[in-house]
Amino acid sequence: MAIIKIKKIKVQNLRNVRNGELKLAVDFASLMKANVVGVYGQNGSGKTTIVDAFSLLKTIISGWIAEVKLPSQDKRLIMAGENTANIDFEFLVDNQFGTFFVNYYVTLREDEKRLYIIAERLTYREDEKGKRSKVLVSVTEDDVQIRKSFLRDMNEKMRIKTLVIQQLTRKQYMSFIFHKDLKPLLQEKLTELEMQLLHNLAIDFNQDLHVINNQNIAPLFEERIMPFSIHLEKTRGSISYDLKGPALLPKNAFNVLCEVIEQSNQVLSTIIPGLTIKIHVITEQLLDNGEKGVRFEFLSQRGDRELPLRTESEGILKIISVLSVLIAVYNNPTACVVIDELDSGVFEYLLGELLTVIDEGGKGQLIFTSHNLRVLEVLAIKNLWFTTTNENYRYMQLKGIKEVNNARDVYLRAIQLGGQDEEVYKETKTFKIKRAFRKAGVQHD
Repeated sequence: MAIIKIKKIKVQNLRNVRNGELKLAVDFASLMKANVVGVYGQNGSGKTTIVDAFSLLKTIISGWIAEVKLPSQDKRLIMAGENTANIDFEFLVDNQFGTFFVNYYVTLREDEKRLYIIAERLTYREDEKGKRSKVLVSVTEDDVQIRKSFLRDMNEKMRIKTLVIQQLTRKQYMSFIFHKDLKPLLQEKLTELEMQLLHNLAIDFNQDLHVINNQNIAPLFEERIMPFSIHLEKTRGSISYDLKGPALLPKNAFNVLCEVIEQSNQVLSTIIPGLTIKIHVITEQLLDNGEKGVRFEFLSQRGDRELPLRTESEGILKIISVLSVLIAVYNNPTACVVIDELDSGVFEYLLGELLTVIDEGGKGQLIFTSHNLRVLEVLAIKNLWFTTTNENYRYMQLKGIKEVNNARDVYLRAIQLGGQDEEVYKETKTFKIKRAFRKAGVQHD
């Protein structure tokens, strides 16, 4: 089994981050240990940009197995006033051939429809002193490199195939490197080791990467559609459950949710004492496409009392919706879960307890954004990153913290008094806020 973990993320001109970099405290010696990383900062300071970078990565590498287009232009992911955005990921890979550093770099632009890729590069180097990086695939608008061969070095047949795929990926708004049609050409040029590294990212890491952003969670709060994030032995992904009334799903999807509920119930009652989820099957019926379907409802059960799951608080519903992937982070060293605003609706003490458990006994990677400062009291400072007001140096770690220090206290002091290399909070004045409230009331009362 290959183990792949994120080591570093760099973004440039993505949303409101001109330049930013996060380095995760993970190495080859600690691949079997959890890596729980929190990103903190005031609203609009670049926390969600990290989640967006992972979402883009997920989309890009998914082209190896399916046609998944890059986001539409209305997402406005490229920084205002800039033409391109860059994302750079470094991975640690441990597979049957050894241990490797793998780097993926991509440059994005947008047309009137959506984002597209104008350049990307995949390189690797062995985890040995003195080893240099080797290019697997590199592509620009003008040239393609596979290992040491450029377009000019390829025979006519391969050159034509390569150019056709390059044009196809542009029209499809997909990656060239991770396009399924490129696989046969790469198998001719790359070694078994190099093809395995591609497989490790495009298949192994991809299936264990879960990105949960506000776009995923918003339907839970706005439309009462609950998205179950799923990480089971044979199933990964997401299935939506309609909270407004009895739901109707294909039998296969229903069976997957049943397995998720069985898995989640083993943990749920320890998080929210006395709570379990019961599945109430109403009937089986044919769907419009002829498939077998199941009409059912989830019930929350506390002792003898049963109520529809929709009666639970939004915080409990959010915990339930992500519990499967949190269980994966605890048990699976290959799981990488990225969650935006993990603390939303969750009791702060419970949040701290959950993260402590995963940090101390888990195996995978959990990267999250949060506003709740309770977490600063339970995670090591090496796993805490803070946004700054400097768009050219958007992420940093606090300095001047000793073992006896409380990171929460140091962060609050940095907000109030400064003392860090960069400003972490754009100062607000209470008297100005009061005056603005009063002025607005006088003018519009």
